[in-house]
Parts: sequence; C-alpha cells; structure tokens
Amino acid sequence: MGYWKTLAYEVRARSNELYEFMNECKVEIVEVKDEDAIIEGEVHLAEVGQKDNTNTPGEIMIVGNKGTELKGKIEEHSEFLLSMIEDKEKYGTTVEAVERILSTHVPASFYHGHKKGVTPSWESTYFEYLPLASVITLLSKMQGDVRNVEAEMLSFLLGQVDAGDYKVNVIEPVVITKSNYVFKGQTYHAEVFLAAYDSTNIPEVKLENGTLLETQGGKGIFEVSYNSIGIKKWGGVISIEKDGQVTSKPFSAQFEVAESNATVSATGMNVFYRGIPNPVEISAGGVAERDVIAQISSGNIRRVSAGVYRVNPGVQDNATVSVYANIDGSRKLMSRENFRVYALPKPDATVDGIPGSSGALTVGKLSQLQNVKAEAKDFVFDVDYKVQSFEVAFMGQGGIWSSMPSSNDRFTSQQKTLFRQLRTGQRVMIEKIKATGPDGVLRNLNSITITIR
Repeated sequence: MGYWKTLAYEVRARSNELYEFMNECKVEIVEVKDEDAIIEGEVHLAEVGQKDNTNTPGEIMIVGNKGTELKGKIEEHSEFLLSMIEDKEKYGTTVEAVERILSTHVPASFYHGHKKGVTPSWESTYFEYLPLASVITLLSKMQGDVRNVEAEMLSFLLGQVDAGDYKVNVIEPVVITKSNYVFKGQTYHAEVFLAAYDSTNIPEVKLENGTLLETQGGKGIFEVSYNSIGIKKWGGVISIEKDGQVTSKPFSAQFEVAESNATVSATGMNVFYRGIPNPVEISAGGVAERDVIAQISSGNIRRVSAGVYRVNPGVQDNATVSVYANIDGSRKLMSRENFRVYALPKPDATVDGIPGSSGALTVGKLSQLQNVKAEAKDFVFDVDYKVQSFEVAFMGQGGIWSSMPSSNDRFTSQQKTLFRQLRTGQRVMIEKIKATGPDGVLRNLNSITITIR
C-alpha cells in the first residue's frame, strides 16, 4: 500500500504545480491592465474592465512564450500519469480520460484562416487574437481539467490497493465538476466522493451550512444555480465510518458565474451593406472559439479567423445575427442582435482636375484626360466602382448640341480630337454616366460641366 500511497501524493503534488502555473498565467495576463481584479492571488473576472482586450493574452502567452511553456507542462504531466498505468488495455477508460483531457492536439476543424497545409499551433489556437475574458475562462477550464484528471488517477491508484488493506485515514476527498465556469441561471454540477469506497458503507457529505447532500454510488451530488455573477466558493465535510470509527475530511471548491452574453460588433459601422463583405467581430465570454456558432437571418456569415467574421447580407432591409455556444453538449443562445441593411451609396462621377460637378480646364489639360471615375467619398469602406459608359455633349454649329458616346470609362479618340478644337469660354458636358459597384447595380451618376479657360 505504501507504494501506491507515495504515487498518489506525487500525483497530487504535480497536479498542484500545474494548476498553480495556470493560475500564474491568468494573473500575468490580467495584471497588465487590471491589477485591481487580482484578489488574494486569484483573478476575479467580474472585476476585469478590459474583457474584450485581444492584445494582452497574445503578448503574455505567445510573445512571452508562456503558452509554449504551458503546453510543455501539460504534455509532461500527461506522460507522467500514463507511465503509471502498465496495463493500458485493462484500464483503457482511465488512459482515454488522461489523453483526452490533457490533449494538446489541434483538431482539423480549427484550421480556419490558415494557409492550406499549414497546421495552427496549440498556442495560437487558444491564446492569439482572443478576448481576455475568453482566455481567462479557458485557463480556468484547464485548471478544472487538471483536477478532474487528478481525481481519475487517484481513483485508479486507490483501486490498486487490496480491499483488505484499505485504510480510511488515507482517503482524500475529491470534487469533480462538469465545468468551473457557468453562466447566470445555468446549473453548476459537482460530484464529491471518496476515491475508493465500500458500497455497504456510504459516506456522508455535509455542506458548511449543514445541508446533507444526496449520495449516489458513493458520491455526494451538489447542484446550485445563481443569478449573480462572480466567484462562488463552497465546501464542507465528507465522513465515513469504519470499525466504529468515524473519519471526516474537509473539502472545498469554487467556480465562477458569468453573464450569459456575447459581443457582436460591426467593425465598419453598426449597419450592413449589400454587395460587400462586412467585417464583424464576435466573441462569447467564457466559451472557446470552436464552440461558438454564428448565424444570420438573411444572407450568409462565415468565420475567417479567430473571432473575425464576414457578413454578406441578403435582400431584406434587416438582418439578425444570432450567436450560440455549445455548452455541456447542448446549444445555448448567447446573444441576438439586429442590424439594418443598406444598399451601397451612389458614387460621384469625377475627372482629374475638377473638384466637383463643374470646373475649368485649359485645352491642354482637357486633352490629357484619360478616363471618368466613380468614387464614393467619405464612405466607411473602400468600394471599387467602375464607369461602364458615358457621353460627351458639346454645342456645335448653329447652337445645336451633339454628343459622342464612350462604351467604357475611357475617353475615345474622337472625344479627344473634339477637346483640342475647343476655344476659351466654350463648354463641354460629360453626362449620362453609368457605373456599377460590387453589388452589380447599374447607377446613373451626376453630370460634369467643363469650361475652357
């Protein structure tokens, strides 16, 4: 028994070391911008003011190599735990749990935004361009994973002890949670149990307020929900009787309750425009990027990189973006935002040297003109418009107006010949200008009057 006991203590020590390193990462990320959110060495996410900051996590975890160091420690911890299981086929469930929970493999579904054939690193997947709140939550989840794997290994080690040699005074209480991070109104689920137990001798689990927990299969079942956010600490005492002696062990745990919300922000404006890809940033605090699903009621939305999406709205005048998260195997609505949908603005027709719809040029300058342009000035997006046709109108002999057409955006040789024949004081008009944008809509633009000086 002493051998297994020694291994159990080593598992606990190494788990504590990895757990504390993850906490150290959280503290370093937060103290850069929000030192007041660190209370007694722990990050209180509710007190963090810059939850949407996407730069600091990358500076600490990527540039500062904390992410690489963390990945190495997780892999080292996994190898250590697996080395204690000699018959991996017999204890396949434990092996699978360790490999799955402590995996640093990046699934193929995470390759969005990367070049074909290029595998994104584990560090960039979890820490680059993600909001601070999401990274802190991910690290909290990793801490919970460390405790879950620790409980799995303690159960395995205690299972190696012969039942006749079992000593109650070396039992350690274990708390296993589905998640250490829950949303307001969502149920927090935890299991408190002895790593090894006698089915005929059920332990008693009592909370600090005196409440006795229901036990199932030797486990105390604790469930509670909160309508307030913040870190919630709880604990109690687990007791068992053997040979007329009652042994009691205290336990404690904590979890964080967060607002059930998501952030949807159009990075250009708070409207969408038809015909162009509108950039949108979407994040859901406390939810890994892979578990976020964005949908739009009219048009399409696609993810181009971590937290960055492109929206092409449909024909409706309004579009609703809905953000869902996969939580504990079910889909939860995080946020729903309405956006107005506008057509692209009509551009202004321009020629070089003319500030607006009219101006004066010398014959030399007029003859050097190459084309007519269409530009949407002061528009938030850079949109390429193309002039498809126009006409040059001029007053000929007898005061009769005539016109010369162009079937594209360039002045024809006939039009340029006309320009060289003009005299001071005469006028020409560039009119019937038609242009298209990326939406394919043909637009009639303003005319331009040029006086020869």
